[in-house]
Amino acid sequence: FQQGSQSRAVKHYWYTSWPDHKTPDSAQPLLQLMLDVEEDRAESSDRGPVIVHCSAGIGRTGCFIATAIGCQQLKEEGVVDALSIVCQLRVDR
Repeated sequence: FQQGSQSRAVKHYWYTSWPDHKTPDSAQPLLQLMLDVEEDRAESSDRGPVIVHCSAGIGRTGCFIATAIGCQQLKEEGVVDALSIVCQLRVDR
């Protein structure tokens, strides 16, 4: 995208393996998507925000964000505090 003299490259991921109003059969494809996103961000010199959206904007979006936060906590602290993640998501809605 370009506006005036500013430009930004956008990379779009489309995760189609998670049906509406259902749970996926396996967490592996979601975790792989998250790894792909993180690898691409690590390789990019111009890292903007990650924007996540699904049809309703609450179910799959919330799960993706909560899982990303949990993975980051696990890397940094060795534990995942699921309650604090859910509480923070509710505050940030």
